[in-house]
Amino acid sequence: MVLFLGLGYGLLVTKAISRLSASIRDISGRCYLPAKEKGAFRDLIKSLNELDGEVRASDRLREKTENLRREWISNITHDLKTPLSPIKGYAEILCDDTEKTIPQCKRYAEIMLKNAAYMENLIDDLKLTWQLENDMLPINRQEQNIVRFLRELSIDILNRPKYEERTIAFQCSENITDETAIFSFDKKLFTRTFQNLIINAFVHGGKDTEVTVQISVSDCWLNINLSDNGIGMSAEETDQLFDRYYRGTNTESKSEGTGLGLAIAKSIIELHGGTISVTSSPGAGTAFLIRFPGI
Repeated sequence: MVLFLGLGYGLLVTKAISRLSASIRDISGRCYLPAKEKGAFRDLIKSLNELDGEVRASDRLREKTENLRREWISNITHDLKTPLSPIKGYAEILCDDTEKTIPQCKRYAEIMLKNAAYMENLIDDLKLTWQLENDMLPINRQEQNIVRFLRELSIDILNRPKYEERTIAFQCSENITDETAIFSFDKKLFTRTFQNLIINAFVHGGKDTEVTVQISVSDCWLNINLSDNGIGMSAEETDQLFDRYYRGTNTESKSEGTGLGLAIAKSIIELHGGTISVTSSPGAGTAFLIRFPGI
């Protein structure tokens, strides 16, 4: 009797192992059907169901990223060709035999320079993206006054003719002192990051958009809040905002950006040990919260 029970149990276990092997093959082949979690092997079945769910979620994420990558490559290809057309066109005009005035030549040259500068920025973004993805970006961190840095950066932006009529309100909490404002960061990379966030608010938020920069320290965390009163974004846009291949649509005119700025900004912040999050809704503006530990 004991022998028969042992054989029966052995057959049961063998059958269960065979089903387990088949289930793993099905998960690998993306043809697994979730089973009911019952019986002696319910914990194992539950784990298989969860594994299948994770695999399928990973597949969806990979497909989404790949679609964004293809779209981004298509956009970048178009953006590289766009400035090349006027550069080539005006170069041909300058090289033909027709007589041209000095003002005409100067105007053509200015257009060519503007488009060449755009191409240079695009290539720089692509290079920086590659460096960040492969952990090859050199970083020069030095202890500096973060409040002074952000204040001077805001003034620099407002001194540019394009933004001289804009407004950046600057607020600093009472617990910020010369000592607590000292933070170790790469000035060049931080300039790129916060300049991108502020200018993005002006470009995408509407002509009357104002930006507020708030700095505070709490529980050894440095908090930098960049908010605006612009047109805001939908939940779908904020969910994809930091995707490396995503380009937002929340702008009245075509942006000259590369679609890499916010992804690069997020990577630079994380490279300094920080985090960045965004909250926004249509008609209610947008707010970025950047936090750094250890201050």
